[in-house]
Amino acid sequence: MYLLCRSRVINIAIATVSLLAISACGKKKSNSSASLTLKVAKTGSTSMTSLSDSVQDLTATALGNKSFTPDSFKMWIDTIVLQNSDGTSNQFYTCETSAADCEVDFADAASIKKLQDKLNAVSIATGTYTKVWLSCNPNGAGYVKFKGHATVNGVTKYTVDPASNSGNPVTTDSAKNSEINLSNVGCGLTMPLSKTLTVADKDTVLITMFSDLTNSVYFAANQSGGMGGCKIPTGASSGDGFCMNYPSVFPFFGETTPTVENYLVAHRSDASVLSQAIANTHIKIIKDSTGTPFWASFNMYYTETTPDANQDGAASYANSVTSFSVNADSTLTMKSQDYGFTAFKRADHTGDVVSGTIVNGAGTSTLSTYHYHAYAYTP
Repeated sequence: MYLLCRSRVINIAIATVSLLAISACGKKKSNSSASLTLKVAKTGSTSMTSLSDSVQDLTATALGNKSFTPDSFKMWIDTIVLQNSDGTSNQFYTCETSAADCEVDFADAASIKKLQDKLNAVSIATGTYTKVWLSCNPNGAGYVKFKGHATVNGVTKYTVDPASNSGNPVTTDSAKNSEINLSNVGCGLTMPLSKTLTVADKDTVLITMFSDLTNSVYFAANQSGGMGGCKIPTGASSGDGFCMNYPSVFPFFGETTPTVENYLVAHRSDASVLSQAIANTHIKIIKDSTGTPFWASFNMYYTETTPDANQDGAASYANSVTSFSVNADSTLTMKSQDYGFTAFKRADHTGDVVSGTIVNGAGTSTLSTYHYHAYAYTP
């Protein structure tokens, strides 16, 4: 996984021995194997977000929320699989023993190194692969633990274990700052490779997955308990708490020294009211060592001035990126399913984007086109 700004790059060498490929459709591939090196790296100023495939319900999102980068971000990684579009797959890593053995803190170099060391001597089957699938749902009970703080309207809010704070996950006492556990947030994240990976017998191949934690979690002001992915006061239907965002995961075939371009995006049906103060999406574009973009991520972004999502301008595309390409004019096509951009410029610019409009308090949405302004951003 990646981290770009506080750059620490850690290599995971996976020397292959022999592993029978597993097929989602019951098919089996050759017993031939190749040598795979999997690198898990961080992209300095960014950080990893929650691995959720579901579209976030933005109704009941209150004013006064604040995105931030966590000090720690732990998940139990139970499965890593290489996949192809025809349904065949090669599951080359599983971990089902214990949290102490399988949990990974993506904000900690030593924890990532531990995962890399475990992957040594794991084999990979020959075949053609187009994506990597990562699961963090051990025994159907996935979770995310994170620790951090955000300053909102001059007041610093710290995460705290509710069990030690009268059921409240928020404190203003820095001495109590501890991690919170978001349960029932198992993930199954599909990460398309930037190009097809073909593995022949006795090949040595390299896949690098960069992870980015920037703005991956946020303080939630008066959050609804039904939103999911949030920790609010125990037993309450709503209240101040902390929530997680979507993951920024960038798989790369080969090895590179990446950089990330960041943009904040504001949306409205009325272009005249657009400003950075109402931006509600953070777009991360990752580039290889030559400066060529190879993937992107969308994250919801919150500040004290982010508008209530019941207003127009909700960014329904801010989910896992499912398609990405560089156009002939150097603009980018970036989409999450049917929503997103077909000609995103890598500079401060305005345009139109297909998204969804919230049409009632229950969260029903309809396809809509918004005017947007993308602002170059330094986290």
